[in-house]
Amino acid sequence: MKIRALTPADLASYRQLRLESILDSPSSFVPTHEEESAVPEEQMAGRLKASPFQVTYGAFQGEVLVGTVGLVRDSRCKIYHRATVVGVYVTPKARANGVAQSMFEAVIAHAKNIPELVQLDLKVNTINPGARALYAKLGFVSCGIDRRALCIDGQFHDEERMALHLDAA
Repeated sequence: MKIRALTPADLASYRQLRLESILDSPSSFVPTHEEESAVPEEQMAGRLKASPFQVTYGAFQGEVLVGTVGLVRDSRCKIYHRATVVGVYVTPKARANGVAQSMFEAVIAHAKNIPELVQLDLKVNTINPGARALYAKLGFVSCGIDRRALCIDGQFHDEERMALHLDAA
């Protein structure tokens, strides 16, 4: 397995996996499949352009992209010390093999090298105990529950907010 930062050259694989992730785990992502399918290629390729404010890592088994995790940092000064983990997904066939943990370790290592960044935030659906356990194992701590954070087909889903303090990790 190889973990690396994705680039716009990975757009086709990324787009395919992103759409798969929303179909496979709709309660883990805000956009619907239809909404994400409508995102223009240029906009989606922009997500893959590494900058001081964003990076997306991918896990590859051979040449096949089997997982992603992104990091987005806001440029506003009052929250410049924080970044948000987004787009976490591992294909069903690659799960329970350490793929997510390896991607997170790469993202955390990357984040620790970003000046002035001291905290990673994420949200996880409360019906996903495996992800919640992984995040806790990596040092993320619960910061509360957002009740009714998502509404999918008329059913509400709660999300747990979690944070990792990089200066303590």
